[in-house]
Amino acid sequence: MGLKRYNHGFTLVEIMIVMVILTMLLGFAWQFYFGGRETMRHTVSQSQVQADTRIFLDQLEAEMTSCYAFFEADPEKKRLGFYSFTFSKLSLDDIYYDTSGNLRSTGTDSDARLMVARYEYEWKDGSVTKKRTPGWLYFLQKPMRFVQSNDNAFTNNYGPMQKVVLRDIEDFELKAYSQTPDMESETGTTIKLLTASQAENAAFIVLRLHTKKDEAPNRRDEELDIVTKFYSNIKLAEIANPGYFSSTDRDGRF
Repeated sequence: MGLKRYNHGFTLVEIMIVMVILTMLLGFAWQFYFGGRETMRHTVSQSQVQADTRIFLDQLEAEMTSCYAFFEADPEKKRLGFYSFTFSKLSLDDIYYDTSGNLRSTGTDSDARLMVARYEYEWKDGSVTKKRTPGWLYFLQKPMRFVQSNDNAFTNNYGPMQKVVLRDIEDFELKAYSQTPDMESETGTTIKLLTASQAENAAFIVLRLHTKKDEAPNRRDEELDIVTKFYSNIKLAEIANPGYFSSTDRDGRF
């Protein structure tokens, strides 16, 4: 008597169970792949935001180090402006004496001048624009007077320029402070928050940058908050040596 062979296939239930298991496995693999790719994208993008912001702050710090005086620090208009010394050669004799060897006047009509670069920063529509203008600062006049110059004495490093230096800036907050000697205080100085009209008296500013890049609904936004204090070394020297730091003496006592 011969044996009967039966061909057993998969039942509909078995096929459905296998499909569900495969779908779940593929879903987990898909989620893991795209989750890892999104994390990598976010990390790279966040690093780029940090690098761009750091480059901006490093450049501003270099300009601020040689800042002679602020002429604008307006929290409402989101604008910052200051005069910064250049590295072009200009001797003290050229500052204090005219071409005939006579001491320049120290009154409000003084023609004593400094070689400076005028820097202006403004936040508008999510971008920070930087403008640089080389020229002469008649620092003893009241108010100080700036005259733009294209003289060859100014190197290419200080040529006129205007460009956007930061993008995707959610907020640009700045505050200006004065710092004066005060031997009765614990720190030896008094620090005072200044209004926009008092910017010329500022010794340092505090700047907050809030960077935010809006991404798709299923992606994380790139956000970065940095608060930095920028001092004018020239102002600090005046504060530390009142009446003696003559090369920036705007009251004419040099």
